Amino acid sequence: MNSSLLLAKLPDWLRPHIEAIEDSRRAGFVFVYLPSLANMSTLQGILKVNGAMDVYSAASTSDAVAARYRLEDLETGRPRPLWHAHGSVTDVVRELMQLPPHGSKGAPSLTLPLPGGLWVPPFA
Repeated sequence: MNSSLLLAKLPDWLRPHIEAIEDSRRAGFVFVYLPSLANMSTLQGILKVNGAMDVYSAASTSDAVAARYRLEDLETGRPRPLWHAHGSVTDVVRELMQLPPHGSKGAPSLTLPLPGGLWVPPFA
């Protein structure tokens, strides 16, 4: 069945989220279904290009996170993102896809603190 016909049958509130995922698929994102496709609780979209990995994870339409990492930083124990966002699927996927290509003018280039990370002073 044509994907536009499938989208037309979706409830109005769900359509923009599915369209954002479809847009990411057309842009080259590949997907991981956790724990499995048959019993999915989380969808992850991953794109590796230009020395960076863009990734998003959605547990529901209103609970999604997205980030960009340098590929070379992924070899470290806890890589720090160059950019991250949390919100609805529509918001985080569109924000992620609007980032300039890694290494180009205006693209995020400085690592950020880990989201939600707790810092403990070394003398504690």
